[in-house]
Amino acid sequence: MATKRIFTINGSSINNMIKFLFSNINNSRFVATSKSGNNIVNLPLLLVIILAIVFPVTLVAGVILSIIFKIDIAIERDITRDIKLIENK
Repeated sequence: MATKRIFTINGSSINNMIKFLFSNINNSRFVATSKSGNNIVNLPLLLVIILAIVFPVTLVAGVILSIIFKIDIAIERDITRDIKLIENK
């Protein structure tokens, strides 16, 4: 017996998905750390995405420099905001 799985997409589900995506991006930070543990770059992820779109050369240069100088790159997300939102509901 075959079963069907039907997915429907409407305007409100797309709107909720976009809001969820932007809230996750706003709670995230782009962090570049040297070998010794010093933070080189600590920027909001949204700003890094905009800079990568507007100036793609900086993205390529950043990747090359991180490989040459062995810089650790991480995306950090602050989950305390999510916990506070859950507690308030």
